[in-house]
Amino acid sequence: MNIKAYFTSLPLQKNPKKYEQFVNNLDYKKLLAEDPFCAKDKFFNDQDLIATDLEKTTVYFELHRQLGDKYHLSDIATAETDFEKVLQVLHWLTEHTFYNGAQMHMLTDNTVDILQYAFGKSFKNAINCRAKAIAFADCLVTVGIKAYPVCMMSTAFKNCHFTCRAYISELDKWCVFDPSFGCWFSDENGNPIDIFEMRELFLVGSEPVVNGYNFNGTAQCQDVYMNAFLKMCISNLSTWQDNSMDRRDSKKIPDRKQFNAKLPDLV
Repeated sequence: MNIKAYFTSLPLQKNPKKYEQFVNNLDYKKLLAEDPFCAKDKFFNDQDLIATDLEKTTVYFELHRQLGDKYHLSDIATAETDFEKVLQVLHWLTEHTFYNGAQMHMLTDNTVDILQYAFGKSFKNAINCRAKAIAFADCLVTVGIKAYPVCMMSTAFKNCHFTCRAYISELDKWCVFDPSFGCWFSDENGNPIDIFEMRELFLVGSEPVVNGYNFNGTAQCQDVYMNAFLKMCISNLSTWQDNSMDRRDSKKIPDRKQFNAKLPDLV
């Protein structure tokens, strides 16, 4: 989540309780009043998103072989269904990395680098939602599941949050997962939902059911999460045009791979 106050206090970088307190104190009602969500991707009104397709976003590269070998991901994702495999990888990543939207360490978009920095480390080496979503998507591609990171941007482009979209073959649908908070989403009947279904629920005054919520080992800040991280940021949705290594290794923001592509729809 891109809020200027995140980057003004050193304790937020190192102390999980301080960061939790900061998130819990966010005035999401005020934030939503200033930047209310909308029904469609307002981004299209200002600039056309680049067209992309599934094959470009879910290609298996040498990066994925390296991830599989180093972290033994085939031993993590052992379930019979895609959905359970995704949850296994989700729980594994949540268990071994911390989340911090205020982290100041500039990482590349290379999952090998991301996990080298964060995996098995303390909160001081926590990673933000962008890094979490990229790493999660790459790990899923490594175990044969179509997935890619999704940038959720507020209507006025003031705040953002990254999640991940994964294709669940036995359900024949895309579903949305949030590796920053270790959770997935369903309707009131327990059916996993996609990010567009989530937005429709918000638009009719309802909310998705959040399953497995985990804020660095606690259940804190769920109201803030629902409103400031999800509802506020769900107006504009985009991804990157491909998951190649092109522009993944830059630490300079202008040179990084851009999230300026439409979400692919085809299986």
